[in-house]
Amino acid sequence: MKTPCNVIRDLLPLYQDSVCSPESRQLVAEHLEECETCRAEWERMSAPIPTAHPQVEERTVAQAASSAWKRGRRRAFSKGFVIAAVLVAVISSLIGLWFLFHTPPRELTGRIVETHVNNTTGEVSYVVYTSRGEQFGLIMEEYTKVISFFDAYTDQDFLDGAIYDGLRIYAELGNSKESISNRDGKKLPTYSAQLVEINAYKTPDPILLQDGTQVEVWQKNGGVLYALPKGPELLDVHTPYPPDIALDGVQGLEELSQEAQDNIVAYYEKQGLLYDELEELEAVYQSYLEAGSPASFSTCLILQDTYLSASSPRVIYFTTSLQAPSTYLEVGTAFYRDTGERVDMEDLFTCTSEELEQALLDEAEITDPTLRQEMEEAFDLDRLILYPNLLKVGFEAGSLPSQDATYFLSFDYDDTILERMHAWAVPYSQ
Repeated sequence: MKTPCNVIRDLLPLYQDSVCSPESRQLVAEHLEECETCRAEWERMSAPIPTAHPQVEERTVAQAASSAWKRGRRRAFSKGFVIAAVLVAVISSLIGLWFLFHTPPRELTGRIVETHVNNTTGEVSYVVYTSRGEQFGLIMEEYTKVISFFDAYTDQDFLDGAIYDGLRIYAELGNSKESISNRDGKKLPTYSAQLVEINAYKTPDPILLQDGTQVEVWQKNGGVLYALPKGPELLDVHTPYPPDIALDGVQGLEELSQEAQDNIVAYYEKQGLLYDELEELEAVYQSYLEAGSPASFSTCLILQDTYLSASSPRVIYFTTSLQAPSTYLEVGTAFYRDTGERVDMEDLFTCTSEELEQALLDEAEITDPTLRQEMEEAFDLDRLILYPNLLKVGFEAGSLPSQDATYFLSFDYDDTILERMHAWAVPYSQ
C-alpha cells in the first residue's frame, strides 16, 4: 500500500520549506517519483509567484475600460480582449507542454549500480537505478554536499568514487550534463548533484522467498528495504519507535511519573509488531508479478506508529496506527495517568460492551441488515480511538465481508456517548 496522496499533499508545505524529518522527506520524495498528480502539485507550489506590474493599477485599468465604453468602442475592446486571451491561452499551453516534456527532475532516489572515475580529469559519476526501473547518471561537483547516515560510508569517500555499489541515495539535482553511458553502452540522462544523502546500504545476507526468488535486504536509517537484485524496491519497512510520552503542553496533564512512563513503554515493547514482515513481503512480491513490470509497480510501505491521542482527568489515550500492504488499522489503548497501567476499554463506560455497540450503531444510522450484523459480530472495544473532540470505531479490512477496505465510524461526544461514559474518562477538549 503506497502512502495516500492526501497524506503526501499535507506534507508538501513542510517538504518545500525543508522542515520535515528525514524520514518524511524521503517518503515524499519517493512518492513524487511515482505519482504524476502529486508531482504536478509540487511543481505548482514550487513555481515562482508572479508579481503585479508596478505601473499598472486596478484603477488605471478600470478608467481605461470606462473611457473605451464612453467612446463607443466597447465592441472593439471586447474583440481585442478575447483575441488577446486566446493568444495568451495558446502560448501558455505551448509553454506548459514544453516544460512538461523538457523539465528535468529536481531529485531522485535510487540504488547505485555503477561507479565511474575518469582517471584523466578525476571526475566521479554514478549510475543510479530508481524504484521505477529508470537509470540516471549523477556527476559529483566541487560544490556537491554529501551526507551519510552511516559511519562506514564517509562523505569524502563518496565524492572520491571510493565507494562502489551497495548504496542507496537521495539526491537533489542541478543542471543537465553531458550524458554518461552505463556498462551496456546505453547513454543516460545525466545531472550534476547538489546534495546527496546516503540513506541505506545492502546487507550481505539476502532473503529467499517461497518460490526461491532472492531478495536483497537494505539497512536504512530507521528501517529495512527489500529489493529485487535487478528490479524494483518491493517493500519499505519503517522501524516503529517507542511511543512519544512527552506531555508538555498537553491540556490537563502534568509530567508523568517515571513509573508510569516505564509501564507504558513496557506495554508497547511487549505488544511488538502488529504485522508479519515476511508474510507482507511474500504478498508484495506476488503483487509485483501481477503488475508485470517495474514501471507499473509502486513500492509498498509498512509504517507502525504510536502517539498520544487524548487525555482525561484520570486516563491518557494512545493510538497505534498501522499502514501495511495488506491492511490499515488503528488500535486504541488507555492507561491510568498515575501508574501507567493499562485500562480495559470496557471500564471507561457505565454500560456493557453490547449496549454501547447498539447505541453507537443506532447513532450512526446503520440500518442495512447485512452491514449491521457484520459490525455487531466484528465490534471490538480495542478498536475505539479517542481524540479530544472525536471518538472513532474502526473495522479493519476483512472484518466486514461486505466492505473492501477498512471502515470507520466517527462520533462527537454527544449525549449518546456522555451518558454512557464515566466523567473521569471523557477526554479534555483541546
